[in-house]
Amino acid sequence: MSRGWVVFMFVMAAIALCSHQTVVAEDLTTYSLPRASLPSCSNSDKSKIKKCMTTTASIDKCCTLFKRTIGTNCKCYRYAKDLDNQALITLQAYCDVNNPCKSVQRVAAEAVATIAATARPRPRPQPKCSASDEAKVKKCMTNTTSIDACCPTFQSILGRSCPCYAYAMLLDNQALITLQAYCDVSNPCKIVQVI
Repeated sequence: MSRGWVVFMFVMAAIALCSHQTVVAEDLTTYSLPRASLPSCSNSDKSKIKKCMTTTASIDKCCTLFKRTIGTNCKCYRYAKDLDNQALITLQAYCDVNNPCKSVQRVAAEAVATIAATARPRPRPQPKCSASDEAKVKKCMTNTTSIDACCPTFQSILGRSCPCYAYAMLLDNQALITLQAYCDVSNPCKIVQVI
């Protein structure tokens, strides 16, 4: 792998790691609000957003649209995020588009803090990663185009089984680092050393 690609992966992992808690908070509050409390995103706006995000060669031509729709309407922002989250991250930075859903995130941040404060029980160590778990991990790491679809698999298998985590590390360590950050997968192999 080239050095530029490795740097890009680390930057994306950092972005995913830093934004994961915010995303959880945003999802909690946005989806828990009554539908009437958020203005809808019109079909016309949705089609314009989709066109600009998928087929337009110049982002500059679409910045005003993004600021008017995505930057002011939480439902349009969610639509764009569901359409292509990576493109939305780029658009936010390039066009200086604010996240209109952040106004509801303050309440959600308190909920996330409460969730994070609850202790997670440590799983019992497994002697070996089962063949079915290895197959699931390999499929998600090599054959899947959507990381989001595999996050539950990574969290349930890699986050709880040191042998499966080691298998994933041997399979593709760089991909594992990215997945750890994006899917919020903890390393079950870390042991506290007492000096």
